[in-house]
Amino acid sequence: MSLYRSRHVAARFIPVLFRSFVRIYVRPRVEGIEHIPREGAFIIAANHTSHADTAVIYTVLPREVRSRFVAAAAQDYFFKGGAMQFLSRILFNAIPVARDRRGGQDPLRHAARALREGYALLLFPEGTRSTTGEIGPFRSGIGRLIAEFPGTPVIPTYVGGTLRVMPKGKIIPRPYRVTVRFGEPLYLKAHPKLRATWQTAADEVREAIVQLSGMALAHSVDASSEQAD
Repeated sequence: MSLYRSRHVAARFIPVLFRSFVRIYVRPRVEGIEHIPREGAFIIAANHTSHADTAVIYTVLPREVRSRFVAAAAQDYFFKGGAMQFLSRILFNAIPVARDRRGGQDPLRHAARALREGYALLLFPEGTRSTTGEIGPFRSGIGRLIAEFPGTPVIPTYVGGTLRVMPKGKIIPRPYRVTVRFGEPLYLKAHPKLRATWQTAADEVREAIVQLSGMALAHSVDASSEQAD
């Protein structure tokens, strides 16, 4: 289980300080944590509006899951060297995912290997951050992983409020309370050689997250009504 875990000495203490900062700064409200598997490989599939999404999801996970957590990150953005790459590796055990097939290599090779090794893999199937908060179309890559690793649970995850914390184009986060809602595990099927089934599976994951976003909104409205009363 050490394949993708950062071995840098800073990884022993920086993540602890970082999680404390996140908890204080955005006060994450968590629902459905009981749906997170405590062992074995699984995929956390989440909507994506901000670089803060990864930080918030990582922070609220149980300790035994954080110890085998990896976050898929855009290779062209996070893996160009420098502070961005260093911090993403130290904090989240980030692994590169290419957003295209330039170079002829499989863009999901590290994600597939992480699942094979028993990691909890965070994916943002939209492939880019939403600037409006709306959940965009999902790419078929998650469907391919579902086809390649049958029986692997997919945890649909809705993150709300991070667009206010750190919208696309901003680098300084603002304090704002966020919500993370984990849905029940999905056990979907797709055929390894039929790409259309990959997209179908991806669309099913997206629909589950859309449903979670609506439930989160309904809870917010209910809470506001209670305060008004």
